[in-house]
Amino acid sequence: MGGLQGQSVWPGRLSYDRSGPAGYVANEFSVDLFGNYATRDKHGNNTDAWGIGGGINYFFTRNFGIGADTYADAFTVPYLLNGSVIYRYPLGESGMAPYGFAGFGRQWDHAGQWTEHLGLGMEFRINSRTGLFLDARRVFAPQTGDYAVWRAGLRLAF
Repeated sequence: MGGLQGQSVWPGRLSYDRSGPAGYVANEFSVDLFGNYATRDKHGNNTDAWGIGGGINYFFTRNFGIGADTYADAFTVPYLLNGSVIYRYPLGESGMAPYGFAGFGRQWDHAGQWTEHLGLGMEFRINSRTGLFLDARRVFAPQTGDYAVWRAGLRLAF
C-alpha cells in the first residue's frame, strides 16, 4: 500500500511524534475504530450496553466535515447507521482538537426508528496521521426514549 512520497503509510503509524505538524488538514479522510458504551441496549431497554464500532469521516476544510458511523452492542450485526456534520477546532500545533457534531440516524433492527443526535468530543493526534478520540452524544429516539453514547478509540487519517 503506497503512502506519502511513495512510502508505506503504516510504519510509525502508532508512534508518538510531535516534531511535525499536528495534522488536521483540508480534504482529510479518516477511519474510526472504537469501543462504545450506551445507556440503553439495542432493544431500547434501560440497560447499560457495551460494544464496538467503526466510522468514516471526510473534512472539506480544516474545520468542517461529515461523518458516518455504526456500532453494535452484544457483538451482533450492526443494526444502525448515523450521519453527522462535524465542526472541529484544532488548538494550534498542540495536537488537540475539540469538536462538535450533530446529525441523524436510522435503526433498522430491534426497535426500528429514525434518531437525531448532538455530541461533543476531543481528539489528540499522537502524530500527524493518527489520533485518539473520546466523544459523547445524546441520542433523541422517539420510540425507545433518549439515551447517551460514549465512544473512545483510534482515528486513522489519510
